[in-house]
Amino acid sequence: MVALQPLGTGTERLEQGLAKRFPNYPLVRIDRDTTRRRGALDTLLNEVRSGQARILVGTQMLAKGHDFPEVTLVVVVDVDQGLYGVDFRASERLAQLLVQVAGRAGRADKPGQVLLQTHSPDHPLLHTLLNGGYPAFAEVSLAERAQAEWPPYYALALLRAEATEQNSPLHFLQKAHELATTLVANTAVQILGPVSAPMERRAGRYRAQLLVQSSRRADLQKFLDIWTPALEALPLNRKVRWSLDVDPVEMF
Repeated sequence: MVALQPLGTGTERLEQGLAKRFPNYPLVRIDRDTTRRRGALDTLLNEVRSGQARILVGTQMLAKGHDFPEVTLVVVVDVDQGLYGVDFRASERLAQLLVQVAGRAGRADKPGQVLLQTHSPDHPLLHTLLNGGYPAFAEVSLAERAQAEWPPYYALALLRAEATEQNSPLHFLQKAHELATTLVANTAVQILGPVSAPMERRAGRYRAQLLVQSSRRADLQKFLDIWTPALEALPLNRKVRWSLDVDPVEMF
């Protein structure tokens, strides 16, 4: 049997690789771990602005609102996470990120360049963004969402459940689904799931979710007004920690 382990290229591993490849160029890593201490972010940013640091490695926080006059090259690694993410907003977030980082590369009279790492250079959405800009990307994305019945054309509510015991969240959500089917006969509400969450285990707890979808917000709200109190009466209610997120920003 072959054991497969996911290996990601996080900021720390990128820092190690770049430091080995360019040992003579001072490097700064800016992410949640390096900026936890008070004043740490300002200290790191001052190193960048002063020219002391020549290579920057970081998360999306580097792309927002910072002015780095000497930065002329930006590289975005693994953009496929945005092109094929499980969250329907993944491509939207990727497009916003690329527009933001493009603004960091090249300031004033210095031309800039942005390089993207991807296994799908011919992806239609990526080509639309690069050739037509964000307005063209938004137009295509909205058409896809309308066809797939996603917001802003449909209203959503996400029921999440988590527990230390692996099967409890799915069992609770299955009972929630069975309960829902008795309430949606005459309404334009769809119940999708339950399924394990994309990040199935976090902080020692197993997670699952159930999606409620409706073409009319009024129908969704009417259903939730009846369904939510009924969930509290389910026998499995005390074995899980659950929450209902209307208009969820993230599907994780």
